Amino acid sequence: MPTFDYQARSQDGQVTGGILFSPSMDAAIKELSSKGLEVIKIGLAVNPNDPLSAIPSSPPPSMQTTASTPADRAEAAKVYNALAPEPGRMAAPSTEQRSYMETSVWGPLVGKVPLKDLGFFFRQLSTMLDAGVPVVQSINTLANQATNTKFKEILREMMGHVNAGNSLSDCMQRYPEVFTPVMLSLVRVGELGGFVDEALGMVADYIDREIELRNLYKRVTFMPKLQIAASIVIVLATNWIIASMGKKGGLWSPLTEPSTWVILGPLIVGAFLFFRVGLANPRVRYNFDQFMARVPYVGTTFRQLAMAKFGRAFGALHKGGVPLSKSMLLSADACGNEFLRARMYTAQGKMEEGSGVTETFRDTQAFSPIVLDMVATGETTGNLDHMLTKMSEFYEDEAATRSTQTAQVVGVVLFLCVAIYIGYVVITFYTGNAASSFSGGG
Repeated sequence: MPTFDYQARSQDGQVTGGILFSPSMDAAIKELSSKGLEVIKIGLAVNPNDPLSAIPSSPPPSMQTTASTPADRAEAAKVYNALAPEPGRMAAPSTEQRSYMETSVWGPLVGKVPLKDLGFFFRQLSTMLDAGVPVVQSINTLANQATNTKFKEILREMMGHVNAGNSLSDCMQRYPEVFTPVMLSLVRVGELGGFVDEALGMVADYIDREIELRNLYKRVTFMPKLQIAASIVIVLATNWIIASMGKKGGLWSPLTEPSTWVILGPLIVGAFLFFRVGLANPRVRYNFDQFMARVPYVGTTFRQLAMAKFGRAFGALHKGGVPLSKSMLLSADACGNEFLRARMYTAQGKMEEGSGVTETFRDTQAFSPIVLDMVATGETTGNLDHMLTKMSEFYEDEAATRSTQTAQVVGVVLFLCVAIYIGYVVITFYTGNAASSFSGGG
């Protein structure tokens, strides 16, 4: 069984340290937390007789098992330097934010990691941690299996963070083009609540639903896109054959005219850059989410998805005994909607002042009446975490149904548009030929 050395602070403020035998780092953190200790740093203990001891595993000053603030990190650094100065150990990889060009321009354009790779990683890591495999060994195994070069490098860096005692989120936050705010927030929820393996499973489920929805859109839009492409090829081939025979006339289509692409081309490129690069900017994302919230039907679906993510995170944190104000902030980060997140953030001060959960939620104007009623019931019965989990399951199912219906409607609309386009090309051809024949006959 792995051995961990740790530094922790007791409820009276005293700093203690020692070693602990545990099947995994997550289990060790849970055991220390159950004793009323706040973990400052934790890592695999170094055994001089162990051939694996050459792998640096002691935590650096920046160790935090929770989503820490700079002030918390500075305090932990002082404790570490005063009580555990052990020279020769590897420093943790940088936790500083990368440049804006890397994270918000080049990263979204050329640095994306396929969702299926991310889903596989989170699912396997959750399973391995739940089985008691040490986190460093788990990440190393998954890094060796990774086929995406950039993702392999990220996992190597992540292994360095964990080796040095940092949390998974310390590495994830450096790559916003790979790990979305929802993924990062859910992992932080697990780190703070002491259930990292479950949080990783939640991320994997979220990715699976996203992949399923994207595949649905690909299926329903495949035939219209194929018909558009085929119509362009047919028009071009027909006109080439007619021209090679020395005859005049031919088919006409807007999509075969260069003047059309002078306008359409930049629009397509602009839309691609907006969704890939523009939405990486928080302010742009906020305005986009605010606009989508006002779109009939689609806005309701977006809100349901956000409420489902928020409720599941908040319920898990509340069950884990995390203070309500901190639970509110982390759950708001996990909702995946910047517009709603900004409204939810206004609740922190009221919760710290002692206001009730239902009252605070109502004042944000971010929650629907159904959510408020369920929260009020849970708060009254003392079963808030269970009620929020049930609410999340309801909204996830409802949002999934509405998303499927939307995709099917989009497919039908595109099919009708393609049918109208092809009909227009055929009618134009025949009316043109008829006019030519009439002129020739006259």
